[in-house]
Amino acid sequence: MLQQLLSVTQTAERLRVRPDYVHELVAKKRLTFIYGQQLDAAEVEKLAKLMDKLRKNGLATLVEITGQGDSPLE
Repeated sequence: MLQQLLSVTQTAERLRVRPDYVHELVAKKRLTFIYGQQLDAAEVEKLAKLMDKLRKNGLATLVEITGQGDSPLE
């Protein structure tokens, strides 16, 4: 099976983050460089789906908490 590779810039665009953050994700071992600074597209896609889910659910959870008057921000 042929492995599709993405550049740091392509990965940043897919994750909707800045390229420097992609390097931070590699340093934290959430992503792995392959062949220099190329990343596995399948690994990036898994992380992108998780980040999208957290963005959606995280905001919904915050709205729900503040709506209940239990906001830790008060």
